[in-house]
Order: sequence, then structure tokens, then C-alpha cells
Amino acid sequence: MRDSIWMLISIIQQAMILLHFALVIIFAVRVIMQRLPVGASLAWLLVLALLPYLGVGLYLLFGERYLGVRHVHRRERLRQTQQIPALRRMDGIKQAWHNFHPASLALARLEFQTAGIPVLGGNDLEFLQSAKTTIDAMCADIRTAEISCHMEFYIWHPGGIADQVADALLDAAGRGVRCRIMLDAVGSAAFFKSSLVKKLVHPNIELIKACPIRLIPAKLARYDLRSHRKTLVIDNRVAYMGSFNLIDPSLFKKSLDVGEWIDLMARIQGPIVNVFDAVFRWYWNIETQQELPLVEHKIDIRRDKTVAQVAPSGPDNLDDSILQSLLQGIYSAVRQVDIVTPYFVPGEALEQAMIIAARRGVSVNLILPRKVDSFLARHAGHSYFDKLMKAGVHIYQFEQGLLHTKCVIIDRQLAFFGTVNMDLRSLWLNFEMTMIIYDKPTAKRLAQIVNDYRHQAKRLDLHRWQQRGRFSRLLENITHLFSPLI
Repeated sequence: MRDSIWMLISIIQQAMILLHFALVIIFAVRVIMQRLPVGASLAWLLVLALLPYLGVGLYLLFGERYLGVRHVHRRERLRQTQQIPALRRMDGIKQAWHNFHPASLALARLEFQTAGIPVLGGNDLEFLQSAKTTIDAMCADIRTAEISCHMEFYIWHPGGIADQVADALLDAAGRGVRCRIMLDAVGSAAFFKSSLVKKLVHPNIELIKACPIRLIPAKLARYDLRSHRKTLVIDNRVAYMGSFNLIDPSLFKKSLDVGEWIDLMARIQGPIVNVFDAVFRWYWNIETQQELPLVEHKIDIRRDKTVAQVAPSGPDNLDDSILQSLLQGIYSAVRQVDIVTPYFVPGEALEQAMIIAARRGVSVNLILPRKVDSFLARHAGHSYFDKLMKAGVHIYQFEQGLLHTKCVIIDRQLAFFGTVNMDLRSLWLNFEMTMIIYDKPTAKRLAQIVNDYRHQAKRLDLHRWQQRGRFSRLLENITHLFSPLI
């Protein structure tokens, strides 16, 4: 009897080993056929080989940019019935570009061919540098709304000054304004558990979760795809976008000891506001199965005041357009590249672009917070520092809080501004929003703000950096192996 039990155990063990090898081979072939970035492919092959069964489960959850059956079908239906022809017909690329950065025409054409969104001028843009200023301005505009308020945020954290937005929305809804609020299901989890949800129950307020986690097979999607955008559009008259979540920095994540979050938001008026609203409506329609018209008014193409282009990105854009645009910008730099990002895990393509720019004499300045709220992102980011500094990239660590602004400025004349971090998650997995700023005066104003950040930061010294302990180096190199997955 005992021999039979041991024989059965032995047979089960052998079967489990054979099943593991079969699963590794099947999913390794799947990884190879997906043609992911080389680093991501190698990282997944390593996970599949080293973590029996668990590696397969992780790949099923996180391995591919799968949006779910419902999202895919809904998106394809909208493409057929509700495309954005009003935008696609507005090819303003042929306008004169002699007063702009030399890279502007190629970059504008690249974005237009990828996303179908034109360059628009005639805009007024103001940068808001504090949470209080941003909240006060948003609430003031919401309280003057007459038709609609459309909000999409990654985080709305209840408490403090952020609650003032709810009061302003209720005031607008009471006057008959249609308020549509789309919050990320994970980023705003605390909000959905708070009393604010009940407070915002009103016939004129619709509140939904973006990227909800679903377990129903017909709706199953990759669970860690997140809506990372921060956008507010009021009456197609004024828009806000940038890095600011609806939080009170004096209260948010205080236990992590990273300091107050420091953000930058843009308040925008002009033709481009219609595009921000069209992007919101597109994703609202996908999430709700409604059919709001995307563009309700004629949009004029102009080349005065702030000239910019809306560049939404996400896992539904398999062309990785924002990565391509960032590479185009960095490779076109002649004198200077300034990069501000809280999370820095750039991957090989962006790392090489920065190294090549520095080696050909461009002043490349990378400004990061010294402390961030992600252990993996912090150490994986450190693994890039040696190579970048040896090539001549200047790395600055901001110590007055968690610098959360995200922008890239080329030669102080051309800028990328919005929600995109210089990490692979943001570039590959998150729904993000970027505004490409083409006119030199506005780009210069943003460059001055970034210059203030740099003056408050401490530049890393390569020799001192290389003196850090072996354990730190080992930890950085281990996390670097998994950086394509972070």
C-alpha cells in the first residue's frame, strides 16, 4: 500500500514537471510571436522559466495589452459609426512652419498620421503651479458652467481642498449643467469607498469607473491597464490638463515620507479645448455604451497665440505613438533637452536617445524627485544612472517634495506636457494625455518653470554615485531585469 502511494506521488510529480515544461514552451512561443520589445520579451521568458505555474498566471494577467472583448467590440463599432472626421479632415500640417522649431513639421505630421488630430492655434494657456491655485481656478470655472462639465482623473482622493470640487459640481448640477465624471477604478478606489459618492448622487451627475477590474470572461481585460489622464473640460470653453490629481497635497500619502506632491496644470482656452472634449467623449462612449457626438462645433485652424496638438495615448494605440514622438523630439534637439518626470524607467529606446543626444553635444538635463512612492520604480530607475551620466547626461534630484510634473522640452522651443511619465508602464500600458506645444513663447514659459525646478535640485556627481554600496547596485540590477514589466 505504501509503495503504491509513493508511486502515485512520483507519477503526479512527473506529470506536474511535464505540464510545467509544456506550459513554459507554449507561453514562450506566445511571447516570441507577440514581438514585444526585446527587454520585455526576455523578462517574461525569465519569469516563465523561474516561476513554475505562477509565471504563466502572471503572464495571463499582465503579459499583453488586452483590453477585453467588450472594449474591443465597442471601439470598433464607434470607429465605424462615430469616427472623428471633423478632426481628420482638418489637416493643418501644410500651414507655414518657418517660425517654429525645425522639428515641428515632422513631429506634427507624425502625430496627425497616427492619431488623426491636427495642430491648432488661437489658444490661451496659463500654467498653474500650486494645488490651491488649481483647485480654486477649477471650481471658479465649474461654477460658471452653463452646459457641461467633463472630468477624467486617475486619482480623486477625498479630504481637504479636493472636496471643494464636489461642492462646485453640485452647484453646477443644480443649475442644470450635465456633469460627467470618469475616475480610474484603482487610482480612485478610496474615493469610491468614501461618502463623496453618495454626496454626488444627482440627476445631472453621472459618475463611472474607468478601466474597472472584471472577472466575467466576456469582459475580462488585463487588470493593470489604468486611465492615468487628468482632464477637465467645461462648456467646450475652457480645459485643464496636466499632472495634477484631485488631491490635497498636505494630506495625500503622508505616511510614505516622500513630501508633498508638486504638480503643474495648464488652463487652456481656444479651439483645442474641443479636441480635449472629443477625446473625453470617445472614451466615455466606450465605457458607458452611450453615443455622445464627438465634435459638436466647427473648429478653426489658426497659427497665432499658443499652437499645440493633443496627443492621447494608451494600450488601444498599438503604434506606441507617444514613444515615437518623444524619440523624434529628442533626436531633433540641437542645444538642450530638459526632462521632468517622477518615475524614470525609460527602456532602451529612450535611454539610447538621451545618450546619443548628450554625446553629440546637446545639454541633456534629467530632473527627478529624490524620493518617490514606488520602491521598484525608484531602484529600477537608479540602474540607468551610471550609463547616462558617463555619456554626459546631467541628473538632478529634487528634494523639496515629490516632483510630479511630467514634461520634455526641446531647445526651449518645443515641449511635451501632460501625464506621461518616462517609464514603460506610462508609455505602453496607461491611457495618457499629452499636449505638444509648438509655439516658442509658451514652450519658453514652461522651460522657465523647469529651470526653477532645476535650481532647487541637487546635481548628482558620477564619482560619488559610483561609491554606493554593492547591495544597492545588486538591487538596482535585479529590478532592472524586470523594468520592462514595472
